Order: sequence, then C-alpha cells, then structure tokens
Amino acid sequence: MSNIPVYAHRGAPSGSVENSLKAFKRAVKIGADGIELDLQLSADGVAFVTHDIDFFRLAGKNRRITDMTAEEILQLKLGKAFNRKFFYSRVLTFDDFLQFAVPIGIKLNIELKESFLGKIEKIIEVVEKTKGIPDVHFSSFEFSILQTIHAMGLKAKTAFIGKKNSDWDYVLSIKEFEAIHLNKRFYNSELMYKIWGAGFPIRYYNVKGNEKFITNPHESVIGWITDYPEKIIQRQKRNLT
Repeated sequence: MSNIPVYAHRGAPSGSVENSLKAFKRAVKIGADGIELDLQLSADGVAFVTHDIDFFRLAGKNRRITDMTAEEILQLKLGKAFNRKFFYSRVLTFDDFLQFAVPIGIKLNIELKESFLGKIEKIIEVVEKTKGIPDVHFSSFEFSILQTIHAMGLKAKTAFIGKKNSDWDYVLSIKEFEAIHLNKRFYNSELMYKIWGAGFPIRYYNVKGNEKFITNPHESVIGWITDYPEKIIQRQKRNLT
C-alpha cells in the first residue's frame, strides 16, 4: 500500500515559529508531502499566513488582524517573548508564501479562517492565485466560506473541518466537498464510518505520530495533518534503505 500523504501542520515549527518561512522550509527538508497553512485577512484585505485572529500569542500584541493594515502587520516580530528582540520571524503574506511553495510543487492544504466570512471577492482572489498548483485544497470550519467557493464555480477542491456537533446529515449531502477533515479522536468512530459510507475520504489532524493506526490505516484515510511529520514519515518506513 502506498504511503498516506503527510501534511506538516503550520509547517514543521520545531524550534521556529508556526506558519513561518523557516517552519515551511523545515517541512520540505524532512520530506513532508504537503503543507497545511492558515490564512487570515488584514483590515485592508491582504491575506496573511497566520492562525489566530489576533497577535497576542505570537507577538504579544492584543490586536486583531482585522483591525490592522498590512503595513502594520509586516512590522510585527513573532516568537517567544524572550526571543523577539533578536531571533524573530515576520508574518508572511500569502503572495510571499506562494513564491516559496509553487516552485517546489508541494501539496497544499489552505485553511481559510474566520476573517474571510462574507468576503466573497477575497475568497475568489485567494483561490484564483492557486490555479497553477497541481495539488491544492481549501479547508475551513466555516461552512459558508466553502459554500462560496462552490457557488462561484471555482472548481477548487474543498474539505470541511467537522466537529461532533456539526449537522452531519446536511454536511454529507453537499457533494461538492472533496474530503472531510476530522480530529484524530474520531478515528474508528461511528462518525468515521458514517462519513466513509456517504462516499467522503478523510484527512485526520492532531495526529502525533505514535498512534497504532498510522501503520495500518482505514481505507477512508487520504491524509495525516500533523505537528510531527518526521515521526509519521519514519513510521511509514520511507527512510529505510
């Protein structure tokens, strides 16, 4: 059986800042098949590669990205508090990320965050920028964001990130989804079999690399999304010579 693709969650941030260029470069170096990244929008409509709606955790700034201009965001210093003075990262624009990723040809899982809600033109803009990438899909917890992609006829692959209390009968009636993303705690659950029975493959996130199911995955699994891509790659025995 071929190896299940491994997506480096926010890059491979061991020793570096999540969603940073350094983290993405490390993901490529250790052999990840794909990169999972998060996009948020600035006040002036620029897409940035960052997870949180604010910068308190990464930059010590209690300001929402939706209240900041791109110029202000580009000045932020990211990292642990004692590192920011000398060893910091900057927030990547989506354009800068694409300049890095497109020539490599790596798979992309682009998660559109809450700041894209209701921003139809910006959703279209982001999707259009990925047209030349051979293997890319858009995921979101926000149902309406993915519905916008479908409604606009953009022909992009989409994946709904589900929760236990999602309206699964309705979700599974939306045949435009390419896949469903689930927390690993739902592996081998009734929900997994319901999704697979409805014809949807699954990518699991929050996978640590030590789970027993890594080496003998259910046929529904088409991806692992993990902070520890090197562990899963080793479990898949890719590095054996």
